[in-house]
Amino acid sequence: MPTITKRTNNSGTYYYLVRSARVNGKSRIVQQTYLGTAERIERIMTASGVPDPLLTTVYDFGAVAALYSVAERLGVCRVIDEVAGKRKQGLPVSSSILLAAINRAVAPVSKKSFFEWFDKTVLYKMFPAANEKNLSSQGFWNNMEFLDEKKIGEIEDALTKVVVDCYNLDVGCLLFDNTNFFTYMDTSNPSELAKRSHSKEKRTDLKIVGLSLMVSPDHNIPLYHEVYPGNRHDATQFNKIISKLKARYQKLGRGDCVVTLVFDKGNNNDGNIADLISTKPCQFHFVGGLRLNQCPELLEIPRSDYALLGEPLSGIYAYRATKSIYGSDFETVITYNPELFKAQMEGIAANIATCEKKLEMPCDKLEKRRSGQVTKGKKPTAESVEKNIRGILSADHMRELFRFTITEGGKKIPTVDYSFDDESFLRLQDRVLGKSILFTDHGDWSSEQVVAAYHSQFHVEEDFKQMKDTKYLSFRPIRHFTDKHIVVHAFYCVLGLLLASVLNKELDLRGTR
Repeated sequence: MPTITKRTNNSGTYYYLVRSARVNGKSRIVQQTYLGTAERIERIMTASGVPDPLLTTVYDFGAVAALYSVAERLGVCRVIDEVAGKRKQGLPVSSSILLAAINRAVAPVSKKSFFEWFDKTVLYKMFPAANEKNLSSQGFWNNMEFLDEKKIGEIEDALTKVVVDCYNLDVGCLLFDNTNFFTYMDTSNPSELAKRSHSKEKRTDLKIVGLSLMVSPDHNIPLYHEVYPGNRHDATQFNKIISKLKARYQKLGRGDCVVTLVFDKGNNNDGNIADLISTKPCQFHFVGGLRLNQCPELLEIPRSDYALLGEPLSGIYAYRATKSIYGSDFETVITYNPELFKAQMEGIAANIATCEKKLEMPCDKLEKRRSGQVTKGKKPTAESVEKNIRGILSADHMRELFRFTITEGGKKIPTVDYSFDDESFLRLQDRVLGKSILFTDHGDWSSEQVVAAYHSQFHVEEDFKQMKDTKYLSFRPIRHFTDKHIVVHAFYCVLGLLLASVLNKELDLRGTR
């Protein structure tokens, strides 16, 4: 609360508006405004009109204050301090992490620009101990050293339970998926997390870091996360954290054997499915996806045998059967979605046109070399030409639809003949396009329930999409170059996502969103 104090010196008595706060347990003045002498104050107060301000300062308020309010209600700082411990000096670890989470949510900036952002928000009122020094890069690194994977797990255990209890979240069906984010880390950096592999953002030239996420379909609220090496396969990562997902669910205090985990086909293998349905430490039911070639006999079922699903899945057709998959009998549901068929046809049509155009190029080049128009460069061989053509036909289904032969032509220059296989195209449309195969241990669920559960996977995909946005709730760029700091970076990014998701739920409950 502000107070007015006076100070007297040889030239007279002067008054100040002073705001105090506790810093490291002691009361300190954190803001002071000069008011002047009593006579000056009287002149201002008795003036006929309010004087025009000499200057104004505008602070960001709405979003940062709303997220801070959510964090206060969840007790974020209290939980972090209880686990990480309080520093004897400087900015508390909890303050650094919460400020970083809010920043990632509303206006992601580098730590170099962090204080500049902070100084233009009303957060200075909530964090009076924050200053340019302890909000510098070094200040953040000092606080990040207080956290590790174990402590972050304990903090998430406590926070997710508070969220589930306070907002009565439905955790009967949870959604799991993996993604990765590219970094600008140097090739020589010894990081165990940043590795070269298949980038889902097509940045094969850069090292990537993997992120696993389990969320509630209720407003996409994250309930578990883990960072992992970018070159680890999804199924391998899933295997390593199944027991952790079960442990997190148990700590939510909602009982055993009542949760269904939804995941896509990239996480499947024999061991993973067995571990999921194992009762150690508790059983998870599941709904997952299968590759079409895992049940090829289902692709031969005529569409006339499919049944039209009811609301809210109108327009989707399904056929149900029991199949032996991964060593056990599970319910399978193959679906046909006309909208998916239409979208896939558009993509294939575009790929066909591209391939036809590109296939003309090697044929023209070979003809020019045979005619002597081209003499320089390495002489093409049947092997090099075949490798080039297979690269052109690398898009989905193109090698099924195009036929080509390579023979020896004049001057021993290879000749290429290619054609489009109309019968294969018709067969592809009839057997494959528009279809998906799902499987589950829920023998008691209807086909509508199985399909609806799998379609809810979009909630976790929406979270990943948002975290790849560079304006709000952004995970990248990752401006850290050690594994420990990357782990903490991921934590406050996911914390920012949790705060924003809970805020959206509160707004919906109030009918103001």
